[in-house]
Amino acid sequence: MRIDSTKLMLWGGILFAVVMAVAQEAGKEWVVKASDASDMLQFTIRHHKGGSFWSSTNDVPRSRFRGLSIDLLEHGGPAKFEYITDAGTLECKGRFSFGRGSGDYTFVPNRAFVSALTAMGYDAPDEEQVFSMMMSGIGLEFARAVKDAGLHATTSDLIRLRNHGVTLEYIADTRAAGYRDLTVADFVELRNHGVSTGYLRDLKSFGFNLRTPEIVELRNHGVASEFLRDLKLAGYNLPVSRITELRNHGVSSQFLLDLKDLGLHPDAGELVQLRDHGVSAEYLKGLRDAGYGSLRADDVVQLRSHGVDARFAEDAKKLGYKFSVDDLIYLRDRGVNGPYLRTLRDSGMRDLNAEQIAKLKMHGVE
Repeated sequence: MRIDSTKLMLWGGILFAVVMAVAQEAGKEWVVKASDASDMLQFTIRHHKGGSFWSSTNDVPRSRFRGLSIDLLEHGGPAKFEYITDAGTLECKGRFSFGRGSGDYTFVPNRAFVSALTAMGYDAPDEEQVFSMMMSGIGLEFARAVKDAGLHATTSDLIRLRNHGVTLEYIADTRAAGYRDLTVADFVELRNHGVSTGYLRDLKSFGFNLRTPEIVELRNHGVASEFLRDLKLAGYNLPVSRITELRNHGVSSQFLLDLKDLGLHPDAGELVQLRDHGVSAEYLKGLRDAGYGSLRADDVVQLRSHGVDARFAEDAKKLGYKFSVDDLIYLRDRGVNGPYLRTLRDSGMRDLNAEQIAKLKMHGVE
């Protein structure tokens, strides 16, 4: 018998379409098992279509399930129940055994939910978006609160907010902290970078009125709100780029406050220079007590780099010497210390300059 090739191709195409349709339906799976909380269940939904795979696992209230009894959970058997949310319902079929159930589901969108969204001014979601909203826990309360917050969000924005962990509480607390002009993109960026509402509140209370990218930059560089407060207390009003530079170079709150107590106020560039060369507040205090309190950061760094300690400068002052920064460095490079200066004075050699003292030391005069 001869087979018509056209009919064969037609039946082959139909068979392929049926197989693909079955495969897509087989990609819808639910899994339910007990949660640690007595009034919650761990609910997993898996979905794949056209080569894409999606999975979500959440602890959800038992009250969202209709037709799912405790007896079924504990003793097993065939299951047929519904998972109900504002956005729609999952009609689930399958089986439970050993405290765990699984099977397939059919999603039924809630048309009233779609109508309510459009009545609020949102664009009408398609079925895929409604499914995403159901799995993300987006109900009418969330949509209404986002609108009331003045975010001018679209339906896609609602899903984006929820998927990035932006809760109604986060939105409300951020606005209460004084940030009333943020966009959806701002909220997502802040949340993605771990900016807490407490941090935002601190920024405002310390007098920082910053844009979202600046706030994110501070958090990405580990700038704590306490450091920002101490900058203000120490009299610094700096741009964000300068603040992150200070933190990157190890300028601490304690260093700032110690300098303030000493009556010192180096500019931001000098603060970085001092910390990079290990200059402590104690060292600066010693120099000040020795009469070198008005030195430039460059001079202080040179003294520190050449091993001129504050004690040497103070000893020289007490012995009546008025050395310049260059003199102190010249003497220390040649091994002159405080006890040597005292020895010279006690032996009657007074009114010597730095070069004379260094020559004596170099020629072994002790």
